Amino acid sequence: MTSHYEENFESVTFTTDMMADAQFECCTFKNCILRDIQFKNLVFEECEFFSCDFTGSNLNSIALRSVDFNECKLIGLNFEGVNPFRLSIRFYDCLLDYASFYKLTLKGGVFENCSLKSVEFSEANLSKANFTGSKLDDAIFEQTNLSQADFRTSAGYRINPMSNTIRGAKFSKEEVMGLLVDFAIKIE
Repeated sequence: MTSHYEENFESVTFTTDMMADAQFECCTFKNCILRDIQFKNLVFEECEFFSCDFTGSNLNSIALRSVDFNECKLIGLNFEGVNPFRLSIRFYDCLLDYASFYKLTLKGGVFENCSLKSVEFSEANLSKANFTGSKLDDAIFEQTNLSQADFRTSAGYRINPMSNTIRGAKFSKEEVMGLLVDFAIKIE
């Protein structure tokens, strides 16, 4: 396994061969292209990604331990196959439309100012997650633990309180209707 420690990668176009059997620790990636990559036996630990494009990549066989994504394009990525051991990921100003976090445990996860259109969050544990400023149009929440999650400045969510755990979650008065849509009631 190839090891990279405290390295900075800028404007690199990675290939599947470059992203196999490797460990990156305390590394920074800026303006890198990681499109259509089949990640194999890969570990990112305490790494940061800035303005990187992961579109079309396969995240199976990858470990993400204390990893931050900033202004990254992660459209349609399936995070279900990520190694759950010490999984810790945070997203800031990212494009995550059509991604899937099905059944993942992301307690205290951060999704700040992200586009989360049609993202799959079913059966995930997102307790204490932060969705500050995020757009959640058509995001799917089913049997999701959202206890103490913060939705106060997020918009577009549709969460059924009968099929999700929302105890202690925070919502704004303006967007609270997203909790009542499934009840087909009229509020005037």
